[in-house]
Amino acid sequence: MQQIFKNISTEFIKSKKTFASWLIILGAAFMPVFMSFIFLSKWKRFIPQHGQNPWSTFAENSWKGMGFLFISFFVVLLTCLFFNIEHKNNTWKHIFTLPVSKSSVYFNKLATLLIFIAIFYILYIPIWIGCGFAVGLIKPELQLASYSPDYISLLNLCFHSFIASLGILAIHFLLSIRFKNMIKPIGIAVLGEIIWVALYQGRAKEITYFPYAFNYSTVNPPSWVTPKMFGIFPQHEIVSILYFIIFSILSYVYFIKVFKG
Repeated sequence: MQQIFKNISTEFIKSKKTFASWLIILGAAFMPVFMSFIFLSKWKRFIPQHGQNPWSTFAENSWKGMGFLFISFFVVLLTCLFFNIEHKNNTWKHIFTLPVSKSSVYFNKLATLLIFIAIFYILYIPIWIGCGFAVGLIKPELQLASYSPDYISLLNLCFHSFIASLGILAIHFLLSIRFKNMIKPIGIAVLGEIIWVALYQGRAKEITYFPYAFNYSTVNPPSWVTPKMFGIFPQHEIVSILYFIIFSILSYVYFIKVFKG
């Protein structure tokens, strides 16, 4: 266990002064700051009805923005930048000469990315709350400073959004190992986003199985798909977990058997 923590700490140190680490901070702040700007610039549209908690509107707009395109691209770009540290510096062969098995290298990188994404959500929560209260203080008419957000709902959405992101993470983990050029994985992500928007506009039931649509399906479930729950998880999040398992196995086999750096 101590060795695992040591190896993951090494990954953190390597990422410390790269754009990957800054992306986590900037990514967590982007949507709260952007939504604050929208609420301040168009504040008359968001004045709540008497007795209505204005945080529900602030949360709905924030999460729809997060789920539509932002989180998917964040996960893809973070994964690409994380692997680009080794690709750009051509350090894979050096890593493979160290007294650390390829299996350990693989799982260290996967665990580190999972932790990075968790940190993104951990940072997002206080930044989002802080931005909401700041907007409420600047524009008292919005009443955000007079109410409190639904903290349980916020934590629940972050958890389910994390689960919905697992499928994309595993897919682009494999692609980032396979392709040294970041353009190809990012291009595949762009194509995936275009397809899921088309599926959404076409009200296609297949959207339940399309990983780039999972985050938006979590925050705004498509009305034309009959919801199926498996315990606390909707169907698309179960599919996300299955994709994570399948593509993690595929990327592991490729990394161990084929990848030479």
